[in-house]
Amino acid sequence: MSTTENPRTLNLDEARAHIARKVFSDHLGGPEIGAVGLEPEYLVFRLDEAGNPVGRLPLEGDSSVLSALQSLLGEAGELKQDSLGPPPVYSLPDSGRITFEPGGQVEHSTAVHATAAVAMDDVDRVAQLLNGAFKGERASLGSAGLDVWTDRSQVKQQLRADRYNCMAAYFASRAENGELMMRHTGSFQVNLDLGERSVAEERWRLANLLTPVALASFACSPLEGWQSRRAWAWQGLDPTRTGFPGCMLAGEHSDPGFCYAELALNADVLLFRAQDGGTAAQGSAGFRFRDWIESGHPQHGFPSLDDLDYHLSTLFPEVRLRGFLEIRSADAVPIHLRAAQVVFWIGLLYEPIARQACLELLEPRVTELHGEWLTSAKAGLEDPGLRERAIAVWELALEGAERLPKGYFRPKDMACAKHYLETYVRGGMTLSNILAEKIASDPGAALRWTLEA
Repeated sequence: MSTTENPRTLNLDEARAHIARKVFSDHLGGPEIGAVGLEPEYLVFRLDEAGNPVGRLPLEGDSSVLSALQSLLGEAGELKQDSLGPPPVYSLPDSGRITFEPGGQVEHSTAVHATAAVAMDDVDRVAQLLNGAFKGERASLGSAGLDVWTDRSQVKQQLRADRYNCMAAYFASRAENGELMMRHTGSFQVNLDLGERSVAEERWRLANLLTPVALASFACSPLEGWQSRRAWAWQGLDPTRTGFPGCMLAGEHSDPGFCYAELALNADVLLFRAQDGGTAAQGSAGFRFRDWIESGHPQHGFPSLDDLDYHLSTLFPEVRLRGFLEIRSADAVPIHLRAAQVVFWIGLLYEPIARQACLELLEPRVTELHGEWLTSAKAGLEDPGLRERAIAVWELALEGAERLPKGYFRPKDMACAKHYLETYVRGGMTLSNILAEKIASDPGAALRWTLEA
């Protein structure tokens, strides 16, 4: 906990070194072609008798997300309840987890798998398991970057823990985007190993540089003319903790640990911890963790290493460093297309020839990265320059994926990625435009489209 007793509990150099070790340097090594973990998020909808969505299923209550999951608990069930919450955390037999987002979205965090083939088998199986449980509540999953079916005012904050209440209040004090991001969006995160230091530096840098192309390629959250309203929500949320490290954008440093430490120290304090380790109070705009170390706080004293670790959990850049790469760039997309996301990232980051070629292509644009990130959310692949680069990047991704060991990908997932390049990227078909058209004509059919296997 923070302390008022010793102003020198933590200095900037110690904090910088601690962050770099925790998120990067202590986790280097491992095989050249690493493992993979996936984190799909799902919206959950009530259905009427005709199978059309009529609002979101609440997290708690007699007819709710949690009541539906009761059928999966018990000795013969797939889930084990690991914590009471609120909300509870459930574990799966293979060490995966089921958790929840503030709007009642369901998140499946897979175990770490040796190949993309096993990871994709895992997410497909659990999606079927979850949707089977929700049928008993006349409900359904939805896989898209934004809830375009439900009026925003109808979905209240579902998580009651102090952390989430304070987080909601903090974001509300800064911008209008917090409620949309917390309660109405869904993503599909891909988590990859760092590798040896030189490889890890390349992977981290390329993962950031790829953000505009990935965002444009997988935009699936249409609203008010945006291709990715989900990305727009993040972009306007809190610039001190989202986007990209400033030193990287300026082209000043390439060391991931250093850049991430600077991002963390320059980020405003979102939450203060209580003496029992819980959340004591929300922070405020303009009070950086760096300021807390150097000057203290009138109510919360000076920070400890535990406060710093907690602060790291409140950072949301496009690529989070957590001892691995947590790639957060892309919207959730329809289930039958999400394998393309996995092939895209792994083909570029794990295969060295593709990685080097893609770095050469994108590195000269590093100082334009932030602007291209904004453009990709608004225009997606309708921007001619982004579309041209996306085609070139996708070609490299598929070439890289083809060179990885046989069996690393399922054949059908490679086929999905090739189809995605030809039909969507090269063909100029955007998921957001398709979803918007389907919603306008038949909301139920639009929801079912996101669940096609």
